[in-house]
Amino acid sequence: MGRANQKPRKGTQHQHLPKVGSAPDNAHLQHAEREAVLGNMGMSGLSGWMRVALIAVVVLIVIGGIYALLVLTVL
Repeated sequence: MGRANQKPRKGTQHQHLPKVGSAPDNAHLQHAEREAVLGNMGMSGLSGWMRVALIAVVVLIVIGGIYALLVLTVL
């Protein structure tokens, strides 16, 4: 408890959580879930363009592997 002559608290605005099931709450939950998935894959600290580049490299490797298998089965 404070004294009678104590300064009042600063009038800062408190940000309350959105209601459960609302659009902002769902967006927050989806963002948290995506970050958790990327964290499990070890990509949580990467920037957006780095994630795209890494995914592009993986896709190219998979396509190259499929192409190689098709070429080897024809021979």
